[in-house]
Amino acid sequence: MSRLNTGLRAGAAFLALGIAATVFPKTAVADSTEDFPIPRRMINTTCDAEQIMAATRDTSPVYYQRYMIDFDNHPNVQQATIDKVHWFYSLSPEDRRTYSENFFNNDPLWYAWPNHMKLFFNNKGVVAKATDVCNQYPPGDMAVWDWAEPTGPPGWPGPPKGRVQ
Repeated sequence: MSRLNTGLRAGAAFLALGIAATVFPKTAVADSTEDFPIPRRMINTTCDAEQIMAATRDTSPVYYQRYMIDFDNHPNVQQATIDKVHWFYSLSPEDRRTYSENFFNNDPLWYAWPNHMKLFFNNKGVVAKATDVCNQYPPGDMAVWDWAEPTGPPGWPGPPKGRVQ
């Protein structure tokens, strides 16, 4: 009889814990850290978007090219992306940190193109290299948004057109 009694008590305790877990769920909290979701260097920089892009173009060209190819593939949100980046860098560091804690909340641009801020919020050393030298570039140079895929050295005919056989 004691085994049955112990089993019933354990079952009742398990049931009570299960009910408590469903009645009193813990709210998920996603606090930002110093470098996530937006790196602290981007929060604290005095550079504008174009200075950061120019610095990234010269310090991490592969990331710049990938971003610009992706940017060119989203013509429907290009102007919105430019406007948002300008808006973000017009904020104070405190407001940028506040934004970084809430940026996934109901922003249609995140749904239209999830990588629209990737060049600016990248945590793979790209940000560190760009923010180290971005003050050396002229502010407001919109030419960095107009990118053409490199065609190769002079005289190079370019990539093959059509299907390669």
